[in-house]
Amino acid sequence: MRKLFLSSLFILIVNFCFSQELAEKIVAALDSFSFIRPQEKAYIQTDRNSFAAGETVWFKTYVTLKETPTILSQVAYIELINQEGKLIEKKMLHLMEGMADGSFELKSTLPTGNYYLRSYTLWMLNFPSFINEKKISVVNIKTAVSKKQISNAVNNINLHFFPESGNLIEGIQSRVAFKAVDANGNPVNFKGKIINSNNELVLELNSVHDGMGSFEITPAVNQVYKAQIEQPNGRLAYFNLPTVLNEGIVLSADNNNPNKLFVKAERGLKNKDLYNELLVVAQMNYEVVYMGKMNFEEGQDALAINKKNLPPGILLLTVFTPNGLPLAERIVFIANHSCLPAALQIQDMDLRKRMKNQFIIDTTGFHNLRLSISVTNALADSAVAADNILSGLLLSTEIKGTIHHPAYYFLDKSSDRLQQLDLVMLTNGWRRYKLEDLMKNQFSPIHYPFERGMSISGKVLHVDGKSVLKAAKINLMIKGEDSTSIMSQANTNETGNFVVDQLDFKKSATIYYQGTNLKNSEALVAVKLNPAYFDSTHLPAQGFTGNQSNELVIEKSNYLNNIIQQKQGPDTAAGKMLQEVVMRSKKHSTIDSLNSLYASDQFMESDQSLVMNENVNYNDIWRYLQAMVPGININRTDSGPQVNFTRYQGLDFFSENTGNAGVQFFLNEIPVSVDIIDMLLPSDVGLIKVYKGNTAIALGAGRGAIALYTVKGKSVNDWRKKGFESFKKEGYAVKKEFYAMDYTKLNPAAKSADLRPTLYWNPTFNPTEVNNSFSFYNDDICKKIRIVIEGMDQYGKLFYTEKIME
Repeated sequence: MRKLFLSSLFILIVNFCFSQELAEKIVAALDSFSFIRPQEKAYIQTDRNSFAAGETVWFKTYVTLKETPTILSQVAYIELINQEGKLIEKKMLHLMEGMADGSFELKSTLPTGNYYLRSYTLWMLNFPSFINEKKISVVNIKTAVSKKQISNAVNNINLHFFPESGNLIEGIQSRVAFKAVDANGNPVNFKGKIINSNNELVLELNSVHDGMGSFEITPAVNQVYKAQIEQPNGRLAYFNLPTVLNEGIVLSADNNNPNKLFVKAERGLKNKDLYNELLVVAQMNYEVVYMGKMNFEEGQDALAINKKNLPPGILLLTVFTPNGLPLAERIVFIANHSCLPAALQIQDMDLRKRMKNQFIIDTTGFHNLRLSISVTNALADSAVAADNILSGLLLSTEIKGTIHHPAYYFLDKSSDRLQQLDLVMLTNGWRRYKLEDLMKNQFSPIHYPFERGMSISGKVLHVDGKSVLKAAKINLMIKGEDSTSIMSQANTNETGNFVVDQLDFKKSATIYYQGTNLKNSEALVAVKLNPAYFDSTHLPAQGFTGNQSNELVIEKSNYLNNIIQQKQGPDTAAGKMLQEVVMRSKKHSTIDSLNSLYASDQFMESDQSLVMNENVNYNDIWRYLQAMVPGININRTDSGPQVNFTRYQGLDFFSENTGNAGVQFFLNEIPVSVDIIDMLLPSDVGLIKVYKGNTAIALGAGRGAIALYTVKGKSVNDWRKKGFESFKKEGYAVKKEFYAMDYTKLNPAAKSADLRPTLYWNPTFNPTEVNNSFSFYNDDICKKIRIVIEGMDQYGKLFYTEKIME
């Protein structure tokens, strides 16, 4: 694109010589800004939009740089925030090719309400206004909200006007867009009228979509215009249109043609010679994609921009005077994205109880495509997703302010929908940067760097803790909860600073460190560590908007209530009168205390909990398990121990699961191989929990699981005796695998109800010509499914398709 542009620019300079310096200055400013302020964007996809307290939210995040998977940041942060802006939970993920996936376990005590997921990199905190937010609703029948509490009744309407290119000029016909919202920022459709200073009717006013609309007006001299509307309480309200200027230009854009964008300008009569020659610049993603001149005396007041080879997204039109003064701006959306309703094809669909379904994905035109697939019970979710990968990366992360249901504008490319999308362009500001500021080298300050991975940084000082020690070394020993063991070292630079990066461990680790004077190894030194972003803040990142309506909660609370009640059973759901009982308290057992100390909510419910008897000496962990866990088979082989459970009456839900060869082991709730467990000493273990049947399925372990917890606060080797200091550091979030039901292996005697709202979730589906299909089993009640498939290929081309089938 750059070579084509330079060729066009040469022709422009020949025919429009007075703007040569200006044209070169604009290109140079954008190049410089693109180099020192490259823009990352993030989008987060969830399996559903509506959840019950206690369920799992599955998600995948995509981070792009210049519309392709980012190659700069390798760490992403995911936040769960309530509607009041309180941080509920934060996770740190390792980005691979700009993507990562994970889950949030919603606590059973979480109150009913709307919540927000936010995905961002550390670099993106330099531009917090553009962090994308994904709204989800959570229903808790114990804290359900009544409709009176979450009423969506419209309160007073606020009306805002937006002239197409920024200003109204007397005597020049202009298009004016408007947007009506209530006090909570929700769109409101309405009717009204425009009147002039003499209270004469100028035109009728009607919104056409989500409180938005537009009208044409030719402002007269010495007239003030205002809108008159009726508020919900019956009172009349008046809103002034922007002040009419007596000179300047009006820019208009016609984006209805699929191949051409037509741009036209008109100038006012006063001082019109000052606006005779104009330069029109079109830019996308820091690239100038078009430059053209206008000369009113020569009849050049319009131009056309070819849209065929432009990327999808927002295009910014700016009109300059010959000396570089911006006169007008207009943003338009280039709808060169792909809508792929035919990309999902049915191979075998049967929505009867626990039957298998199979679908094929057509990925023609994509290269090395990475997809995420969600299949849900359509009745368990909102009818229209608030956001999708197209709206998230092409619209929501580009425009400041709130866009109501941005995904709506990407369901298809019908004429009505594209015209409504143009209203979004007219009524929302685009302010990633001001071109005039870039041309003056005026940049916003940068406070956060790119993260190439987890790192530890700091400074080595003399023992007095004041003066810098240039010739020094830092030694690190990292002991992770996932049994990671890392040893590393780094020398300081001339300022005494050091960085140890590319660290990789999950959950948390103890970091042992020691500074050394290279010139005198016996000399004492002081080490000052820099706090890491993830370790140093328990507050949400900047830029959170939130505080929107509770419509999702209202819409789906009844369905989720029914699901919860069915899971609880008739006694707990409908209520049961009990005879008089006497409650007696008792002291917590050792097992109860250890469960509270070690296990999280996800791992709390198990079939057996074990604690080592300090008075018995066990040779290894396997002998202990063999003695204490009924029905466990442990075979020692040359390749290591093989551990399996035998059948248990009433507990064994599955007899086989080809996705796992045996028992799944967790160390401090992190999935590990049996080899890691084999290296543990019994004295290092504080608690063992055993999972079979349904408790194992909840952990994604079809053939059973065993979780072992190492003794808290215990270090097998006390590094401090060797002069090492230590601290705790959080690592990457532990990834939980979604367990896909396989009813070909179902025990016919099993009677457990299957009420899964999410039938299938696969965040790492990489289709090929040979393997481009996926399958799943229905639950016991679903009659209508929603399938959402999102992703991108190696060149940043976005894939999105969504279907509801019954």
